[in-house]
Amino acid sequence: MVQNRAVDDAILNVTEAIRNAADAAIPKTSNSPRKLCKPWWNASCQQAKKEQRRAWGILRRYPTTENLIAFKRAKALARRIRRQCQRESWIKYVSSITSSTSSQQLWRKVKAANGLYREFNIPILETSTALYSSPLDVANLIGQTFASVSSSDSYSPAFQVTKNRLERTPINFRCRQLLPYNCDFDMFELKRALSSAHNTSPGPDGISYELQYRSYNCK
Repeated sequence: MVQNRAVDDAILNVTEAIRNAADAAIPKTSNSPRKLCKPWWNASCQQAKKEQRRAWGILRRYPTTENLIAFKRAKALARRIRRQCQRESWIKYVSSITSSTSSQQLWRKVKAANGLYREFNIPILETSTALYSSPLDVANLIGQTFASVSSSDSYSPAFQVTKNRLERTPINFRCRQLLPYNCDFDMFELKRALSSAHNTSPGPDGISYELQYRSYNCK
């Protein structure tokens, strides 16, 4: 795969092999937004719903009078449990309202009780000249801002004089003492970095930290 090949071609082949193996073994998540549960939904509601589905599955396969009665009982029990959980959740919510509760917190809880959540808004950056909504434009604008803040123009004249003087000093990369930052990057450092990394979206290569962490732990 990597023998007698250029470095870029070898990296591309290894990356493609990892991505193909991951696509074949790991199921992809849906692009549709996840339906958020209401705050009163708990384990008892989930169990009652599970029993209702099980009774419906039995009735659908074996449509008998006994199974119909069992399904109606499971459905009625699930409905009674949901109403009880709603009542208890509402009582708990009303008891939590005090004189110090702000109107914003009040309406947020009311909407959450009805299953209404704030939708995700696309981030928009506004400057003195234009509006930027494209993710690429927003990223470029943030990068330009960081570059401007970190440039030498933001430093004081005294600091720039010291900076220019020290940058002319040559750096000796050859030292007899074996310092940690001059050692080769080994597998232990990679595993330690992956263990502390968050499960973020993958980069341009499509390989996430979670995939790398699991692949190394399986060895």
